[in-house]
Amino acid sequence: MTEFENNKRAEDTAAEKPAAPAQPATVPPLQGMPTPPQSAGQVPPAGNPYANASQPQQPSGAPFYGAPAQQPQGAPQNMPGMPLLYLTGGMKFGWAACGFFLGPIAILLAWLTNQSNFPQAKSEAIKFSLIGFLATFVIWVLLIVLFGVAACSALTYGPSYYSYY
Repeated sequence: MTEFENNKRAEDTAAEKPAAPAQPATVPPLQGMPTPPQSAGQVPPAGNPYANASQPQQPSGAPFYGAPAQQPQGAPQNMPGMPLLYLTGGMKFGWAACGFFLGPIAILLAWLTNQSNFPQAKSEAIKFSLIGFLATFVIWVLLIVLFGVAACSALTYGPSYYSYY
C-alpha cells in the first residue's frame, strides 16, 4: 500500500470516527535488518522460523544431544561496542595464556585494558592472567626441583661408582 492510499484511508476513517492521533509515516527497513514488532499485539512466533517441517520437532523442555546451551531470556548478554559484562571461555583462556607467556606484565595489561568493563569482567581478566602467571611459576619451580634432584643423584652416584676401580 502506498503512502497516498494510507493517507486516503486515514481521511475516510477520520470522517467516520472522532479525531484520532495521526500515525507517523513508516520507512521501509534496510534489507537484512531485523524489524521490531509494529504493535504490542504483533509478536513474532516462538521457535526457529527456519526449522524444516519434515524434521520432528523437539519438545521445548527436553534437551537433546548436541543442542546449543540456551541462556534464560532475562540473562544479560555482551553487546558489541558496549563494556563487557562477563568474560567468555575463550577470553578466560586468552588471559590465562597471556599470563603464562608474559607473566606480571599480563596482570598489568589485564588491569589497564579492562578499566571500562564491568567489575566482574575486570576481576575475571585479572584473575585468569594471575592464574597463567602462577602456572608459569609452578612449572619453573618443578623444573628447578627436578633438575636439582637429577643433579644431586648424578653427583652422588659418580664417586661411588668410580671408587671401585
